[in-house]
Amino acid sequence: MDDFFSYFNLIAFLFFAVLVFASLYRELRFGGPERAGEGLDNEKVFLLLIFFAALILRLWGFGLIPGGINQDGAMAAVDGKALADYGTDRFGTWLPAHLYAWGYGQMSSLLSYLIALFVKLFGLSTVTMRLPQLLASIMGGVCFYLFVRDAFGRRAGLIAAALIAINPWHMLQSRWALDCNLLPHFFVAGLCFLNRGLRGRRIWLYVSMLFFGLCMYCYGIAIYSVSLFLLLTGLYLAAKKELRIGEFFACAALWLLLSWPFIMTMAINYFKWDSISLPFVTMQYFPGSVRSGDILFFSDDFAAQLVSNIKSFVNVVLLQKKDLPWNDMQGFGSMYLFTMPLALPGLYALAKEKGSGKSLAVAGLMTGIWVGLVTNNVNINRVNLVFYFVLLLIVLGLDHVMEHYRQAILPTVAIFLYAGAMLAGTYFADYADSIKRHFYWGFGQALEAAEDSGADIIYVTADAQAEGYWNVSEIITLFYDGTDALYFQGKSNINKGEELLPYKQRFVYRSMDDAVVQTAPDGTAFVAKNSDMLYFPAEEYEVQFYGDYICAFKYK
Repeated sequence: MDDFFSYFNLIAFLFFAVLVFASLYRELRFGGPERAGEGLDNEKVFLLLIFFAALILRLWGFGLIPGGINQDGAMAAVDGKALADYGTDRFGTWLPAHLYAWGYGQMSSLLSYLIALFVKLFGLSTVTMRLPQLLASIMGGVCFYLFVRDAFGRRAGLIAAALIAINPWHMLQSRWALDCNLLPHFFVAGLCFLNRGLRGRRIWLYVSMLFFGLCMYCYGIAIYSVSLFLLLTGLYLAAKKELRIGEFFACAALWLLLSWPFIMTMAINYFKWDSISLPFVTMQYFPGSVRSGDILFFSDDFAAQLVSNIKSFVNVVLLQKKDLPWNDMQGFGSMYLFTMPLALPGLYALAKEKGSGKSLAVAGLMTGIWVGLVTNNVNINRVNLVFYFVLLLIVLGLDHVMEHYRQAILPTVAIFLYAGAMLAGTYFADYADSIKRHFYWGFGQALEAAEDSGADIIYVTADAQAEGYWNVSEIITLFYDGTDALYFQGKSNINKGEELLPYKQRFVYRSMDDAVVQTAPDGTAFVAKNSDMLYFPAEEYEVQFYGDYICAFKYK
């Protein structure tokens, strides 16, 4: 099947490449065709069908696929539970603007605050952990459609809705939890309302600032991407008199009102100031931070790093080379590999457009490219801000090609329907079976079995991600255990309504070997990897298997 889809990619790529060059030649040689009326009599019916298909792809098996959990999503959820219970992160920091995460590398806070809302209502689970990302993705997809329709016409909007519904990048990131993956959706929502405010009711200008303000809490790169986009775009629109000076300063004030705690946190860490605690927010200093090393301007060799960044950007965005398994599926890329020729007429069509929509689209695209150049060695989730704009070029390119060759509409629809069917078939079968092994499949069930055994002490493998990565094992344990934040902090011995040994005595994170297992106190249960089976002989231990993990305890 992989070989077959590779041939399909090649054939579809050549099909669109021929259409692209033929349409561009025809336009440049003879001029473009007179733009036909958009007469989309069944537009609402098509939109409903597209929306229904998009929901199925994102809701089928939601919470179960991908199986297991990602460690960063687990961390966001653990902090979200602490926020829901006590208004602090898991360490006890009151309403943090930015999260401690691993210490050396921090985490944006918006995802945890959104998770906290659902934990408060429905409790902690993989569903409540992933629900904010799903809803943000749906919001982003709808706003992308609205922006394209408002800026480039109803037909382009319908194409945008269809392509976003079956887009590989959009579908994959919508089904699991990662803080930075919120950014493109809040950004495109801000763009949508900003465009509406420039075109009509000015109240939408201020609505857009709410989304742009929240962008700052989605991903740390917002400090040098979203802020720069707003400053330069605002100045450009003011110079073009599309934005009044009073509106410019009012929008800036609203954005700053929302974003200043994050900006202040970044300043505190840059200048190494002390943390600042206020009744409504804490702006924290992270002494072990290494995040500045992810930015071009802090690199030891600026020129070499810039070249490396350009290569990474081209490989990830244009060539769509294989990324991390949770970011893409082999053969599909982020946009489907065969769609990239369409970006060329998309650029041409964008250049011909006029109005505020074009200006915002160009500014958004340039912001995404800027992120790729300034952020060191990007992968899909690091440069996720660019993908809505790459897809916009594909949409405009397809719209341009179909204007020239309407007889190609049916084969084009067939190509995308087949690609979407292949995406769904692969995701819910082969990919679902493989991705769970990257998401600690069976760990939660093994931990539950260890707790149900009545053991006072639980030894947990420190090698869940890699040898000695005990902090990853810990955060997964905290999620599946639903550990109370006060119990984790050592301020209480009550966890889930039961009095237990203190947290640091009850949970012990160790790489398993004979010495560790044999010297463990009596009554200890073990959560270990399948490869650790040799340390638990059948005549001494009862061993239960759960996916890639085991629960073991001595016979009484």
